[in-house]
Amino acid sequence: MTPSRLRPSSTDSVIAFGFAAVSCIAGAYYQPPGWRTFDGLGYVLACLTALPLAARRRSPVATVLASAAAYATYLGCGYQPSVNVWAPVVGLLSLAGCRPLAVAWAGGVPVAAVMALSGFAGRLHPALVAAQAVLVPVVAISFGHTRYLLVRANARLREVTADLMAEQEARARNAVTLERMAIARELHDVVAHHMSVITIQAGLAETVLTSDAPAARGALRIVAETGRGALDELRRLLTVLRVQSDDDGQEAPYEAAPRLDRLPELVDGATAAGLDIRFAASGAPVPLPPIVDVCVYRVAQEALTNVIKHAPGARVVLTVDYTPDEVVLGVRDDGGPDGRTRTDERPETVPGSGLGLIGMRERARICGGRLSAAPHDGGGFEVEAVLPLPAPRRARPEESEGQGP
Repeated sequence: MTPSRLRPSSTDSVIAFGFAAVSCIAGAYYQPPGWRTFDGLGYVLACLTALPLAARRRSPVATVLASAAAYATYLGCGYQPSVNVWAPVVGLLSLAGCRPLAVAWAGGVPVAAVMALSGFAGRLHPALVAAQAVLVPVVAISFGHTRYLLVRANARLREVTADLMAEQEARARNAVTLERMAIARELHDVVAHHMSVITIQAGLAETVLTSDAPAARGALRIVAETGRGALDELRRLLTVLRVQSDDDGQEAPYEAAPRLDRLPELVDGATAAGLDIRFAASGAPVPLPPIVDVCVYRVAQEALTNVIKHAPGARVVLTVDYTPDEVVLGVRDDGGPDGRTRTDERPETVPGSGLGLIGMRERARICGGRLSAAPHDGGGFEVEAVLPLPAPRRARPEESEGQGP
């Protein structure tokens, strides 16, 4: 038996023996004239009336019936009614505290009967007998049913708490999954872009190693710089997965994700990989939310990476257009030296097959924007991302009116 069950059982046993002891003492020392002398049978019936209370939690219905029957027998033998009168009432109180109301009212019937029998045995006025027979069971059931409702409410509260904890754990797991997906996208963008540049430059260095040593050295220098940049970004991303550094136990620094102000560096790297890029910005630049800022940079990075892989040496037009409501990024290439249209990626209406397009679309969707990626009619491929600006970034109507001539 577990301690949680042993303690209530022990308490009930103490209560039952306490009622029995008090009844026996009262019967032995308080013997008013007119009733049968409290003898051995009286002791036995007093104990039989009180001892069922030891099972009031395990078998409340049986407790009420046994206690009421023993007390009725005690009264029928002519003993004084004041001894053990409250034992059946305590049993009824316990019954109402752990069973539905209908069962409690059914258990109140034998208790009302013995209360009426006790009143008649005590030669009370019929009105008092009726009041005692009605009020005592009603009060006991009322108090017991209040406890019953409280116990059920607490049980429901525990269930709701458990559900909330489970939901919280599920949300935490989902958050971890989303964070891992975000890190995977970041890793894909970093590795794909930098490795594409490194591959192009390494191939160039190998080609001109003997015929054009300065060009080979320049290509190798770009490989080294691009490799260092890739390592820096990988180190930044991997700090998300580490709590402490390896050596001194201090927290590893976490640098900000690359943003739009680093777009010129991205253009320089893509130019070094052999692209002919024309970069233009229009509109009045405004501070962008961090998530939009990173999204614009990553979409541009992935789009240039795709050009390096699928249309090496292409001419590219990279534009950033600021409007009061949104920022628009455009990356269009001419298909490479032969000007052919790229067909390796399909229009926006058809889901992309590569992780690059999937990642770009997902980034735009998270920011509340849209992304189109499709072959261009005049040759080449075009990527356009339209990202909305939050309401505080937009010009208010009254401000626009105030700016009139």
